[in-house]
Amino acid sequence: MSFSYEVKEELSRQPSESCCQNAELAALIRMAGTIKIVGGEKKVLVQVQTVHAPTARRVYKLMRKNFQTPVQVAIKRNNFLRDKRLYIISIDMKCCRRFLEEYGIIPEKEHAKLKRAVMNPDSIKNDCCKRAFLRGAFLGGGSVSNPKGPYHMEFVTQDEDMVKILTETINHFGLKSNVVERKNNYMIYLKDGDHISDLLGLMGAHNNLLKYEDVRVLKDMRNSVNRIVNCETANLNKTIDASLRQIESIKYFKENNIFDRLPDKLRQIAELRLQYPDLSLKELGQMMDPVLGKSGVSYRLKKIEEMANKLQSMKGDL
Repeated sequence: MSFSYEVKEELSRQPSESCCQNAELAALIRMAGTIKIVGGEKKVLVQVQTVHAPTARRVYKLMRKNFQTPVQVAIKRNNFLRDKRLYIISIDMKCCRRFLEEYGIIPEKEHAKLKRAVMNPDSIKNDCCKRAFLRGAFLGGGSVSNPKGPYHMEFVTQDEDMVKILTETINHFGLKSNVVERKNNYMIYLKDGDHISDLLGLMGAHNNLLKYEDVRVLKDMRNSVNRIVNCETANLNKTIDASLRQIESIKYFKENNIFDRLPDKLRQIAELRLQYPDLSLKELGQMMDPVLGKSGVSYRLKKIEEMANKLQSMKGDL
């Protein structure tokens, strides 16, 4: 199972208060619901479609608790994902019209001419209802990537008003989300690992939140170790390259029989460098008599390099 499937499975088992159940169901309908007119039966049905069996059970239970009317369930083969079934949960719109109007799923009679549905802001004024609303939105049209890869959580909807409500609800909890439009859909997404982790906790996916954090800790630790190793490797390569240049300069003095003309301080550090090519500047300084600091060793070796380069350039001009 994907990480997203596991999160939805956990969310579909979360207990909730009656006010929160309404908010969660409203979000589910807005994200995954449609209104269908059945001509033969002269009915208008509200349908929620999902390929996720636990979500289908959640919708069924919420509808049964909130509405005193039969709830129909149909299972069809999914034409796009043939290995998965499509669950369709239906209810007569006459029995839940007031609910649909309150949550802005259909327009109220006074707004019917404007063809504009307006959600009552008091319906999710409590934080518990806001969390339930986010949970329903995720069950209806959300997904989250496995934390082993790039951090990403998204909600996909065609409802422009739902985009505004969702972003405001997410921002209410101090989390940052972004919106992008793709063809006929809007995608509200989060990329920050901390914010995704917080949102999992707000929705109630506590077990998967712990899994998410475990993977994040291991991932961050691995990245930290890799950065340290890369840094140390780069420093080691830099030390080796500098050592090779210094040795070449010292050998030039010896090959041209002018090594003994070097000042005593330069000759002393040059002998140590030839004898211990792998030592760092600090370690070479500890072997000097008297002891010399890292900057002092670096200065003397650079001086030898400059003198060798100058002599070589003069010889080339001749």
